[in-house]
Amino acid sequence: MALDALTLHLLCGELRQKVLGGRITKIHQLSKEELVLTLSGQGEIGGKLFLSARADAPRIHLTGEQYPNPATPPMFCMLLRKHLSGGRLVDIRQPEGERIAFLDFDCRNEIGDAVRLSLVIEIMGRHSNIVLLTEDGTILDAVKRVDMSMSSVRQILPTGKYTLPPAQNKRWLLSHSKEELAEAVAARFDGDLHRACMKTLAGISPVVAGEIEHYVTKGGPCGELAPAQLDRLRFFLGQMQEMVTSGDCAPTVVLDAQKGPKDFSFMELHQFGYPFETRRYPTLGEMLDAFYTGKDAYHRVKQRSADLFHLLMGRIERIERRVTAQREELTACAQREELRVRGDLLQSALYQIQKGDRVAKVTNYYSEAGETVEIPLDPRLTPAQNAQAYYKKYRKLCTAEEKLKTLIEQGEEEIRYLESVFDSLTRATGEDELAVIRQELCDQGYLRRAGKKGNRPKMRGPLEFVLDDGYTLLVGRNNTQNDQLTTKLAEKTDIWFHTKDIAGSHAILLTGGEDFDAIPVRAFTQAATIAATHSKAGDAAQVAVDYTLVKNIKKPAGAKPGMVVFEQNYSAYVTPDPELCRRLQKK
Repeated sequence: MALDALTLHLLCGELRQKVLGGRITKIHQLSKEELVLTLSGQGEIGGKLFLSARADAPRIHLTGEQYPNPATPPMFCMLLRKHLSGGRLVDIRQPEGERIAFLDFDCRNEIGDAVRLSLVIEIMGRHSNIVLLTEDGTILDAVKRVDMSMSSVRQILPTGKYTLPPAQNKRWLLSHSKEELAEAVAARFDGDLHRACMKTLAGISPVVAGEIEHYVTKGGPCGELAPAQLDRLRFFLGQMQEMVTSGDCAPTVVLDAQKGPKDFSFMELHQFGYPFETRRYPTLGEMLDAFYTGKDAYHRVKQRSADLFHLLMGRIERIERRVTAQREELTACAQREELRVRGDLLQSALYQIQKGDRVAKVTNYYSEAGETVEIPLDPRLTPAQNAQAYYKKYRKLCTAEEKLKTLIEQGEEEIRYLESVFDSLTRATGEDELAVIRQELCDQGYLRRAGKKGNRPKMRGPLEFVLDDGYTLLVGRNNTQNDQLTTKLAEKTDIWFHTKDIAGSHAILLTGGEDFDAIPVRAFTQAATIAATHSKAGDAAQVAVDYTLVKNIKKPAGAKPGMVVFEQNYSAYVTPDPELCRRLQKK
């Protein structure tokens, strides 16, 4: 996930075409480590240049995103406005093999003299920085000041001299022939080609090293570099050199459907198989914008859903403990018949028992053997009262049994509902989906409503899939949307799919009034597979999926969102398939 020196080299070329010659019209500091410079020039020159020194997302690229501006600009922002406002971008430089870019500006100082200043962005993980320099390399300031206590090797402080980080003594792709590079990698090879590339080649990211290894070894193990593999290594390095030199790159993002963007590169990536997919972008700037916007959105959703996960897990655990205790009580109720028998035996032997007795020895006429049994007594009660005491306990357990059965059923139903919400939450990909889930939990009394009651949150429509036979399948994103799909949007002749006894989305196969028996088997199978994939059993090997006509689905009065009942149905056993879902999902 690192923006390597090769990508930066290509990116600098892209930026030269788009913003070189432009003047700075606006400077905003979005956070402690993020800046946006707005440049404008003649023709198509200009745009918003995003710079970040965040440890987890350092980068520079043009952005089309709209960012909120802080009410009070930080001191570094004020310094940049003082020195760079109106300045013209005259050069973009990159030291060989470094993840560092110099943006050179021709500016005017306070008395109107022409000066050249450089804004340096260092893309180095937690050591990333943005530094403002004078023409002779004097540091004016930086977003991160680095003193002796933080680094004894290289300090970044006002009035100090700027120096590049210590050299790593690796080989820069554009400074050597492909034969020299391949020979150097082979000399470092110890059975791990990925590691050898990382140790030898300057400015490549782990994902690029992985792509080299994948091409050379054809995705298999590599105990040694055979002549054929060395030839493949030389060829691939030559292709990389040609791509970087010409600027004819293939910006690519690797996506994980559940976890968002995973990685990116300036080249096509073939090392990632299931469950990942790749997406191409026209420019490196658009690639980086999409990657980091998606990454930030994913983490933002996870952060804002943490309290909901905690709430749901806590509620489910408490209800499960309560239901377990109720089941134990229900088991104890099974002994009630023994209490009734004791009452009957005492009632039939009242003449044999005296008040004050602690035990009654009576004949058990319920047993074929007619053996004598001992029944504990309360010495404070008369024989008749002891018999009635056993009858009372018997009646109490009878009543308790009915109540416990009802309570257990209610508890199990609530668990199923909360698990369905939990399942929706695990698959939420946007803040609009979180808002709808949060609203649902407020409506059901699990969350307190924050502030006054306002407009209900809006969200995107259901997921839409186009099956190979041309049918459309709609899949709900959460319980609220499941209800809308099944009870309002779907026609009676459409077909409803849902995992059997497992939390998941409602899926509706739109038939357009076509007869149930006329639908191809493949359409049923694909619809069931998609329904299984969008469920709690999405990682299982074999999942039962119920399906029936929508006209057979009923929603009981007072039922919680997403909860429905049906009688007539079929069941299909399928294996969840995220790859099928990605292929068939309508973009």
